[in-house]
Amino acid sequence: MLVLACDEGIEKYKPEPNVYCIIEAGRDTMSLMAGMTLGYSDAIPDADRWNGTAGVVAKVQHQGAEAVFTELPGPVGFYRAESLPVVPGDSYSLLVTYPDGATVRGATTVPDTFSLHSLRFDTVFYVPWPEETVRVFRVSLAWSESRGAAAYFDASQAWYKTGSDSMMNWFGSYQTNGRHDTLIVYPFFYDWDTLTQTFDSLPLDRVRIAIRATDRNAYDYFLAGWVQGGRELMHLDGGVGAFGSACISETTVRFRPSR
Repeated sequence: MLVLACDEGIEKYKPEPNVYCIIEAGRDTMSLMAGMTLGYSDAIPDADRWNGTAGVVAKVQHQGAEAVFTELPGPVGFYRAESLPVVPGDSYSLLVTYPDGATVRGATTVPDTFSLHSLRFDTVFYVPWPEETVRVFRVSLAWSESRGAAAYFDASQAWYKTGSDSMMNWFGSYQTNGRHDTLIVYPFFYDWDTLTQTFDSLPLDRVRIAIRATDRNAYDYFLAGWVQGGRELMHLDGGVGAFGSACISETTVRFRPSR
């Protein structure tokens, strides 16, 4: 066995089609990434930061209608299409054909609609950070069940008043346990010009809360597919990656005056 394991004649890793597409109910467009996998020691192309593939023909189909993706300019392997009506509870299929004739197929059933029925900014408290203390908000939220959902992810998007302008920061997505969660909203800012982060107790202007109910395909890809290395957890025929779906419930809370 040791001799076989060290045999120089062992076949070199052969790249495989790598596709990623998550469709969402209520969205106007669909996005898709198509490329090839890389071996452990292969170099990632510097220009694209991943091994994208040009000239792919991709389409999503639903009850006799289809959306065909158009290749985007810029980094190779990114595609977009005007979205078909993504109907909660309905099934959709994906067909991707590579320039060499290789095909990748997938199917997903969209989780049902649900609602965010409880949202409360119940606590304001102060947290010590290096050199300062910042004010943060704790938000309690709960939502109804989405039939067909394998998991829920929540996120918050907060805007803080800075004079006449607002600064925004996004937190999440975080997987939740069950249909309730507590989010901490705090003023953390990253300045892309100076590459520095700052904390400040600025007045909170508004917060958007979003809950994503995802199907089994998306859930397995996000949390299990790559970690466990199981192809069966990616639910695609002819390649690796994910074709999944999500249904979203979101709301925005505005504070007048800012708090």
